[in-house]
Amino acid sequence: MTGRQKAYYGIRGAAVLVFLLAALVMPSGVAAGLAAGGAGVVGLLTCIAVNAGGPGERAGAVEQGVRYERTRAPQGDWPPYPEDKVVEGEIVTDPEGRPE
Repeated sequence: MTGRQKAYYGIRGAAVLVFLLAALVMPSGVAAGLAAGGAGVVGLLTCIAVNAGGPGERAGAVEQGVRYERTRAPQGDWPPYPEDKVVEGEIVTDPEGRPE
């Protein structure tokens, strides 16, 4: 387990513990409500910040970019036929089947 995962689970565990203490142990009132609400906000923020801009997200973006470059059409003069040889998406050919 990496340090990042330990921190994530530690913060989430502390938020759950505070929430449970506020709900079950603290006397009802404003203090318990604020503690439970604060724990909930902390729990939500850890979910949002888990992967935003982290190394895993950047590595996934690089891998996705490599796959995209492999599958997209070549850039530049494309299609590689002169414009006057393409009519409504079909290449004009001579009787032998070669582009004119």
